[in-house]
Amino acid sequence: MAFQSSSSSSAPPAAFFPITFLLTNEKLSRANFPSWRAQVLSALRGSQLAMFIHPGAEALSPFLPREKGQEDSKEPPKPNPEFEAWMAKDQMVLNYLFSNMSKEILGQVNSEDTVAGAWAAIEKLFASQSRARVISTRMALATANKGTSSIAEYYGKMKGLADEMASTGRKLEDEELVSFILTGLDVDYDPVVTAVIARVEPISVAELYAQLISHEQRLEMRGGGGNQSSANLASRGGRSGGGYRGGGRSGGGGRSSTSYGKGRGGGNRVPFQPGVFCQVCTKEGHTAFNCFKRFNASYPPP
Repeated sequence: MAFQSSSSSSAPPAAFFPITFLLTNEKLSRANFPSWRAQVLSALRGSQLAMFIHPGAEALSPFLPREKGQEDSKEPPKPNPEFEAWMAKDQMVLNYLFSNMSKEILGQVNSEDTVAGAWAAIEKLFASQSRARVISTRMALATANKGTSSIAEYYGKMKGLADEMASTGRKLEDEELVSFILTGLDVDYDPVVTAVIARVEPISVAELYAQLISHEQRLEMRGGGGNQSSANLASRGGRSGGGYRGGGRSGGGGRSSTSYGKGRGGGNRVPFQPGVFCQVCTKEGHTAFNCFKRFNASYPPP
């Protein structure tokens, strides 16, 4: 089907074509096709000229079709009054495309004489490259893992890969990106993974990020706060600060005159005895009779 220009095609091209003064931030190269394509499409649509690159667009015939029954007439065909206006627009858009290409890309499409032909050549040129990029990006998403990175760093990496997929025209749904993010987490985040899987409603990427950050903060507090201290106390046999002081030495290195605590019967405190070593716990300062460990059957002797 031939391209039909609008009723405004008879107006001077410069009156409705400000695109001639708009250039993209970067000329088209092999590394920036998605972003270049987005800028060009936006400019063409804003100027109401995107129909020139439409796959169904065809060059307007310079002559009007002959009327029925006059196909074999020897009279010369009548010129199409809309052809000149259409050609002016088409060539201005084509010039806009050529002006925004690097020499490398221009050398491969400059043989095209219409916008539709040039655009089709560009799409074909980058089609195979886009497919390879989609495959490599998806593989990177599937094999990524958090490792020693923080949640913010890991999320930024995964979001960047998802944005790269979107730039190739293969935008990931939130649910798919969530699955990639959860797959790369380590065992410390299993509670979050389990909670997300158990949800009835799907979770958004932003909400997942908030939950992961919160869980990371809890892990950091536990790793450097009270839980670590409790674990250290448990590894020392569960003794609290109120028990006897090992060796009875004060912070200054001298002997302490304070007692070791009450005996089994709750009697008076036993004073420190210099040079005396317990046969039960081997600590200095008291005898086995006064050691409160002697009745602890689970206490392993040194």
